[in-house]
Amino acid sequence: MSTIIKFELKELRELANDKKSCVIEKKVIQNLALQPWCLGNLKDSIKNLLDYKIGKFDKEFNGILISYKNLRILQNIGAIRNDNADIHFQVQADYFLFRPYVGATLKGVVNKKSATHLAILVHRVFNVVIPRPTEEPGNYWSGSNIEEGQEVVFQIVVLDLYGALPYIRGKLDEQWLKVLQDGDDEIEIKRTKPLNISYVDFDKTKPKYANEKSLNSSETNTAENSHSNDKTENNVKQDNNITEKIKNKRRSKINDLEEQYSEDSANKPKKRKKDKQE
Repeated sequence: MSTIIKFELKELRELANDKKSCVIEKKVIQNLALQPWCLGNLKDSIKNLLDYKIGKFDKEFNGILISYKNLRILQNIGAIRNDNADIHFQVQADYFLFRPYVGATLKGVVNKKSATHLAILVHRVFNVVIPRPTEEPGNYWSGSNIEEGQEVVFQIVVLDLYGALPYIRGKLDEQWLKVLQDGDDEIEIKRTKPLNISYVDFDKTKPKYANEKSLNSSETNTAENSHSNDKTENNVKQDNNITEKIKNKRRSKINDLEEQYSEDSANKPKKRKKDKQE
Protein backbone atom coordinates (compact mmCIF):
# COMPACT_ATOMS: atom_id res chain seq x y z
CA MET A 1 0.00 0.00 0.00
CA SER A 2 1.42 3.38 -0.94
CA THR A 3 1.85 5.79 1.94
CA ILE A 4 3.18 9.27 2.58
CA ILE A 5 5.01 10.42 5.69
CA LYS A 6 3.57 13.00 8.07
CA PHE A 7 5.76 15.85 9.28
CA GLU A 8 5.30 18.04 12.31
CA LEU A 9 5.44 21.79 11.78
CA LYS A 10 8.43 22.12 14.12
CA GLU A 11 10.42 19.57 12.14
CA LEU A 12 9.57 21.27 8.85
CA ARG A 13 10.62 24.66 10.18
CA GLU A 14 13.96 23.23 11.33
CA LEU A 15 14.58 21.80 7.87
CA ALA A 16 13.62 25.09 6.22
CA ASN A 17 15.99 27.05 8.51
CA ASP A 18 18.88 24.70 7.69
CA LYS A 19 20.53 26.05 4.53
CA LYS A 20 22.12 22.68 3.75
CA SER A 21 18.85 20.74 3.82
CA CYS A 22 17.66 21.92 0.36
CA VAL A 23 14.21 22.46 1.91
CA ILE A 24 12.50 25.84 1.61
CA GLU A 25 9.25 27.23 3.00
CA LYS A 26 7.06 29.19 0.64
CA LYS A 27 3.67 30.80 1.18
CA VAL A 28 1.62 29.98 -1.89
CA ILE A 29 -1.70 31.25 -3.23
CA GLN A 30 -2.90 28.81 -5.84
CA ASN A 31 -6.02 28.07 -7.89
CA LEU A 32 -7.21 24.47 -7.59
CA ALA A 33 -9.79 22.88 -9.89
CA LEU A 34 -12.41 20.56 -8.44
CA GLN A 35 -15.15 18.52 -10.03
CA PRO A 36 -18.77 19.35 -9.07
CA TRP A 37 -19.26 16.15 -7.06
CA CYS A 38 -16.32 17.15 -4.80
CA LEU A 39 -18.20 20.16 -3.41
CA GLY A 40 -20.02 18.18 -0.73
CA ASN A 41 -17.02 18.51 1.59
CA LEU A 42 -14.87 21.27 0.12
CA LYS A 43 -12.03 21.26 2.65
CA ASP A 44 -11.50 17.50 2.55
CA SER A 45 -11.55 17.53 -1.25
CA ILE A 46 -8.85 20.22 -1.38
CA LYS A 47 -6.76 18.32 1.18
CA ASN A 48 -7.02 15.14 -0.88
CA LEU A 49 -5.95 17.03 -3.98
CA LEU A 50 -2.89 18.52 -2.23
CA ASP A 51 -1.98 15.19 -0.60
CA TYR A 52 -1.97 13.63 -4.06
CA LYS A 53 0.76 16.11 -5.09
CA ILE A 54 3.09 15.23 -2.21
CA GLY A 55 6.25 13.46 -3.33
CA LYS A 56 5.91 14.55 -6.97
CA PHE A 57 8.00 17.11 -8.79
CA ASP A 58 6.11 20.34 -9.49
CA LYS A 59 7.36 22.39 -12.44
CA GLU A 60 5.56 25.50 -11.23
CA PHE A 61 7.52 25.56 -7.95
CA ASN A 62 10.64 23.79 -9.25
CA GLY A 63 10.70 21.31 -6.40
CA ILE A 64 9.11 18.32 -4.70
CA LEU A 65 6.30 19.04 -2.28
CA ILE A 66 7.04 17.18 0.97
CA SER A 67 4.30 18.75 3.10
CA TYR A 68 1.98 21.73 3.51
CA LYS A 69 0.61 23.53 6.55
CA ASN A 70 -1.86 26.30 7.45
CA LEU A 71 -4.29 25.58 4.63
CA ARG A 72 -6.90 28.30 4.04
CA ILE A 73 -9.68 28.55 1.46
CA LEU A 74 -9.83 32.17 0.34
CA GLN A 75 -13.23 32.00 -1.35
CA ASN A 76 -16.41 30.08 -0.61
CA ILE A 77 -17.79 30.45 -4.14
CA GLY A 78 -15.91 28.83 -6.99
CA ALA A 79 -15.41 30.13 -10.49
CA ILE A 80 -16.15 28.43 -13.82
CA ARG A 81 -13.84 29.21 -16.71
CA ASN A 82 -14.36 28.74 -20.44
CA ASP A 83 -17.57 26.73 -19.96
CA ASN A 84 -15.53 23.96 -18.32
CA ALA A 85 -17.03 21.60 -15.72
CA ASP A 86 -14.12 22.23 -13.31
CA ILE A 87 -14.80 24.68 -10.49
CA HIS A 88 -11.79 26.76 -9.41
CA PHE A 89 -11.08 27.77 -5.82
CA GLN A 90 -8.29 29.98 -4.55
CA VAL A 91 -6.41 28.54 -1.58
CA GLN A 92 -3.44 29.61 0.52
CA ALA A 93 -0.95 27.35 2.30
CA ASP A 94 2.65 27.13 3.49
CA TYR A 95 4.43 24.77 1.10
CA PHE A 96 7.62 22.98 2.12
CA LEU A 97 9.56 22.12 -1.02
CA PHE A 98 12.62 19.92 -1.49
CA ARG A 99 14.94 21.47 -4.09
CA PRO A 100 18.11 19.37 -4.46
CA TYR A 101 20.77 20.22 -7.05
CA VAL A 102 23.99 18.66 -8.32
CA GLY A 103 26.84 19.61 -6.00
CA ALA A 104 24.65 20.12 -2.93
CA THR A 105 25.86 18.67 0.39
CA LEU A 106 23.25 16.77 2.38
CA LYS A 107 23.04 14.63 5.49
CA GLY A 108 21.34 11.27 5.62
CA VAL A 109 21.06 8.02 7.56
CA VAL A 110 22.43 4.73 6.23
CA ASN A 111 19.52 2.30 6.11
CA LYS A 112 21.22 -0.40 4.03
CA LYS A 113 24.84 -1.42 3.43
CA SER A 114 26.36 -3.83 0.94
CA ALA A 115 29.73 -4.47 -0.66
CA THR A 116 28.77 -2.41 -3.71
CA HIS A 117 26.81 0.55 -2.37
CA LEU A 118 25.27 2.43 0.53
CA ALA A 119 21.57 3.30 0.69
CA ILE A 120 20.90 6.64 2.39
CA LEU A 121 17.58 8.00 3.63
CA VAL A 122 17.31 11.81 3.52
CA HIS A 123 14.63 13.68 5.51
CA ARG A 124 13.00 10.29 6.26
CA VAL A 125 11.60 10.31 2.72
CA PHE A 126 14.09 10.38 -0.14
CA ASN A 127 16.36 7.48 -1.05
CA VAL A 128 19.93 8.17 -2.16
CA VAL A 129 22.37 5.59 -3.49
CA ILE A 130 26.13 5.92 -3.00
CA PRO A 131 27.86 3.29 -5.16
CA ARG A 132 31.38 2.05 -4.50
CA PRO A 133 33.79 3.47 -7.10
CA THR A 134 34.88 0.76 -9.51
CA GLU A 135 38.55 1.75 -9.24
CA GLU A 136 38.60 1.21 -5.46
CA PRO A 137 38.69 -2.32 -3.99
CA GLY A 138 36.07 -3.12 -1.41
CA ASN A 139 38.57 -3.32 1.45
CA TYR A 140 39.94 0.15 0.77
CA TRP A 141 36.60 1.85 0.18
CA SER A 142 35.79 4.31 2.93
CA GLY A 143 32.15 3.28 2.81
CA SER A 144 33.02 -0.19 4.08
CA ASN A 145 33.78 1.29 7.51
CA ILE A 146 30.35 2.90 7.80
CA GLU A 147 27.63 1.04 9.66
CA GLU A 148 23.86 0.97 9.25
CA GLY A 149 22.08 3.64 11.27
CA GLN A 150 25.04 6.01 11.04
CA GLU A 151 24.56 9.60 9.87
CA VAL A 152 26.75 10.49 6.88
CA VAL A 153 27.45 13.56 4.77
CA PHE A 154 27.49 13.26 0.98
CA GLN A 155 27.38 15.32 -2.20
CA ILE A 156 24.87 14.93 -5.03
CA VAL A 157 26.50 13.94 -8.33
CA VAL A 158 23.51 12.73 -10.41
CA LEU A 159 19.93 13.96 -10.13
CA ASP A 160 16.68 13.12 -11.94
CA LEU A 161 13.45 14.48 -10.49
CA TYR A 162 11.16 13.97 -13.49
CA GLY A 163 10.49 10.26 -13.02
CA ALA A 164 7.80 8.61 -10.94
CA LEU A 165 10.35 8.47 -8.10
CA PRO A 166 13.21 10.96 -7.73
CA TYR A 167 16.61 9.42 -8.49
CA ILE A 168 19.54 10.82 -6.48
CA ARG A 169 23.08 9.46 -6.64
CA GLY A 170 25.85 10.80 -4.46
CA LYS A 171 29.35 10.33 -3.15
CA LEU A 172 30.71 10.59 0.38
CA ASP A 173 31.97 14.05 1.29
CA GLU A 174 35.78 14.06 1.42
CA GLN A 175 36.05 16.68 4.17
CA TRP A 176 33.63 14.77 6.36
CA LEU A 177 35.57 11.54 5.73
CA LYS A 178 38.82 13.26 6.65
CA VAL A 179 37.39 14.55 9.92
CA LEU A 180 35.92 11.13 10.62
CA GLN A 181 39.21 9.33 9.97
CA ASP A 182 41.30 11.81 11.96
CA GLY A 183 39.01 11.75 14.98
CA ASP A 184 38.06 8.09 14.82
CA ASP A 185 39.86 7.25 18.04
CA GLU A 186 38.71 10.27 20.00
CA ILE A 187 35.24 11.08 18.62
CA GLU A 188 32.43 8.60 18.93
CA ILE A 189 30.61 7.99 15.69
CA LYS A 190 27.23 9.70 15.71
CA ARG A 191 24.34 7.29 15.28
CA THR A 192 20.71 8.19 15.02
CA LYS A 193 17.85 6.87 17.07
CA PRO A 194 15.47 4.38 15.51
CA LEU A 195 13.10 6.18 13.19
CA ASN A 196 9.56 6.61 14.46
CA ILE A 197 7.67 7.35 11.27
CA SER A 198 3.94 7.99 11.06
CA TYR A 199 2.23 7.28 7.76
CA VAL A 200 -0.98 8.26 6.06
CA ASP A 201 -2.87 6.06 3.60
CA PHE A 202 -1.95 7.32 0.14
CA ASP A 203 -4.80 5.54 -1.67
CA LYS A 204 -7.34 7.64 0.24
CA THR A 205 -5.68 10.84 -0.92
CA LYS A 206 -6.31 10.18 -4.61
CA PRO A 207 -8.97 12.51 -6.02
CA LYS A 208 -12.25 10.65 -6.24
CA TYR A 209 -13.24 12.37 -9.42
CA ALA A 210 -10.37 10.74 -11.33
CA ASN A 211 -11.90 7.25 -11.08
CA GLU A 212 -15.42 8.56 -11.56
CA LYS A 213 -14.33 10.53 -14.59
CA SER A 214 -12.84 7.41 -16.20
CA LEU A 215 -16.01 5.44 -15.43
CA ASN A 216 -18.20 8.17 -16.88
CA SER A 217 -16.04 8.37 -19.97
CA SER A 218 -16.28 4.60 -20.48
CA GLU A 219 -20.06 4.72 -20.03
CA THR A 220 -20.40 7.58 -22.48
CA ASN A 221 -18.20 5.73 -24.96
CA THR A 222 -20.38 2.62 -24.77
CA ALA A 223 -23.51 4.75 -25.09
CA GLU A 224 -22.06 6.56 -28.10
CA ASN A 225 -21.04 3.28 -29.70
CA SER A 226 -24.52 1.81 -29.26
CA HIS A 227 -26.07 5.03 -30.56
CA SER A 228 -23.79 5.00 -33.59
CA ASN A 229 -24.68 1.34 -34.25
CA ASP A 230 -28.38 2.22 -34.13
CA LYS A 231 -27.77 5.05 -36.57
CA THR A 232 -25.96 2.79 -39.02
CA GLU A 233 -28.78 0.19 -38.86
CA ASN A 234 -31.38 2.89 -39.49
CA ASN A 235 -29.37 4.27 -42.40
CA VAL A 236 -29.10 0.81 -43.95
CA LYS A 237 -32.86 0.29 -43.62
CA GLN A 238 -33.57 3.66 -45.19
CA ASP A 239 -31.23 2.91 -48.09
CA ASN A 240 -32.91 -0.46 -48.65
CA ASN A 241 -36.36 1.18 -48.70
CA ILE A 242 -35.18 3.79 -51.20
CA THR A 243 -33.72 1.17 -53.52
CA GLU A 244 -36.93 -0.87 -53.33
CA LYS A 245 -38.97 2.21 -54.23
CA ILE A 246 -36.71 2.97 -57.18
CA LYS A 247 -36.95 -0.64 -58.39
CA ASN A 248 -40.75 -0.60 -58.11
CA LYS A 249 -40.91 2.65 -60.12
CA ARG A 250 -38.69 1.20 -62.80
CA ARG A 251 -40.77 -1.96 -62.97
CA SER A 252 -44.00 0.02 -63.29
CA LYS A 253 -42.48 2.14 -66.07
CA ILE A 254 -41.28 -0.96 -67.90
CA ASN A 255 -44.70 -2.56 -67.58
CA ASP A 256 -46.36 0.58 -68.93
CA LEU A 257 -43.98 0.69 -71.88
CA GLU A 258 -44.54 -2.99 -72.62
CA GLU A 259 -48.34 -2.55 -72.54
CA GLN A 260 -48.14 0.51 -74.80
CA TYR A 261 -45.88 -1.33 -77.22
CA SER A 262 -48.18 -4.34 -77.30
CA GLU A 263 -51.19 -2.12 -78.06
CA ASP A 264 -49.37 -0.35 -80.87
CA SER A 265 -48.19 -3.59 -82.38
CA ALA A 266 -51.71 -5.02 -82.23
CA ASN A 267 -53.26 -2.00 -83.98
CA LYS A 268 -50.80 -1.82 -86.89
CA PRO A 269 -51.66 -5.15 -88.64
CA LYS A 270 -55.40 -4.37 -88.57
CA LYS A 271 -54.87 -1.16 -90.53
CA ARG A 272 -52.91 -3.06 -93.17
CA LYS A 273 -55.72 -5.61 -93.73
CA LYS A 274 -58.25 -2.86 -94.26
CA ASP A 275 -56.01 -1.25 -96.89
CA LYS A 276 -55.72 -4.55 -98.80
CA GLN A 277 -59.53 -5.10 -98.83
CA GLU A 278 -60.13 -1.64 -100.22
